[in-house]
Amino acid sequence: MDFNPNGQFNGNSQNGSVNNGQTQGNGFNQNPQTNPYGNYSAPPRYVMPQYFINPQEEQKNKDKKILKTMGFSFGLAIILYFVLSNAVVALLYLISHFISSVGRIMDDTVGLYTMQAFLSVFFIGGSFLISYSILKKKKYVGILPFGTTYNKKAAISLTMFLAPVVLISTMIINYISAIFQSIMGITFESGLEDMTAEGPISAIVLTFSLAVIPAVVEEFCIRGVVLQPLRRYGDKFAIIMSAAIFSILHGNMVQIPYTLVAGIYFGYLCVATGSLWPSIVLHFVNNMFSVIQLVVMSNYGEKASVAALFIMMGVLAAVGIAGGVIFFNMRYKTTLKQGVNTLKAGEKTASVLKSPAMIVAIVFMLITTVLSINF
Repeated sequence: MDFNPNGQFNGNSQNGSVNNGQTQGNGFNQNPQTNPYGNYSAPPRYVMPQYFINPQEEQKNKDKKILKTMGFSFGLAIILYFVLSNAVVALLYLISHFISSVGRIMDDTVGLYTMQAFLSVFFIGGSFLISYSILKKKKYVGILPFGTTYNKKAAISLTMFLAPVVLISTMIINYISAIFQSIMGITFESGLEDMTAEGPISAIVLTFSLAVIPAVVEEFCIRGVVLQPLRRYGDKFAIIMSAAIFSILHGNMVQIPYTLVAGIYFGYLCVATGSLWPSIVLHFVNNMFSVIQLVVMSNYGEKASVAALFIMMGVLAAVGIAGGVIFFNMRYKTTLKQGVNTLKAGEKTASVLKSPAMIVAIVFMLITTVLSINF
């Protein structure tokens, strides 16, 4: 076969005739007028291998990332609350050594309760408001359910029924905790042991600082900011995880066990009724029970406090029975939604907790928990 400098092959090829600037037999053609090098057989084009992407695995990774972002926002809120509140308290005690008026406020019961209420609103509420802003910007959470309930009658009766249930659960857990402390020879402290409420003004301030404000602020934070975005991955998971974060937030072994259980009831009530208001009311009733005991103890002594305890238990039992009869006769269905099921329960929990901010928050709260144990 001869090569012509004009860019054409002449003669016959074993693979087929090649004439007039065209090749036959290999399926590859080029115009010699547009290619100064003439016609040639190009090597086969290299094609990148197509790697198979599993859509289910891709979705799992996406969901893990979303849950990790949620965990980061929750952990950040806990860290901000922990650091800022402790820093302010330490600063106020430092200032009290130089300014006598500040010292009098710190030593006064009413002043101390007022400061506690301020810290709850500003540091807990403010910190979780930042968390809410982060999640809302990423469209992981919408408007919080501060509106009306799905069914007003069902919401009221279910709240009535759960009031004594939460109280009895709390008392059982506290009794078990007391037995454990006795066996182990340790004492759990919450920082509330020395609280008193002598006089009407102290009682009113204590009611607002320990019952009203925590009920509203903590339900906004936990059953609002935490629970609502987590419901994307199932109501049961959201209820339990939000209850766990609720207990971590308290940071002492006196409150951690019963706040975990109470948090499950609060979360269920919020999900079942479609509104935060029933859980706020239930939270208030539960806290108010302790406030009344403390007020009676401070003003009338231990015997009166025991009498008040039995009276309140009787009233709550009657309310609970009435609420239960109404609610169960309604045959109201409270189905918990499954949500996105790409991840197993352990994977969802790990994704929330393994965020660096959440890890730091848990470490902080573990430190305060250990410090609350008196050996």
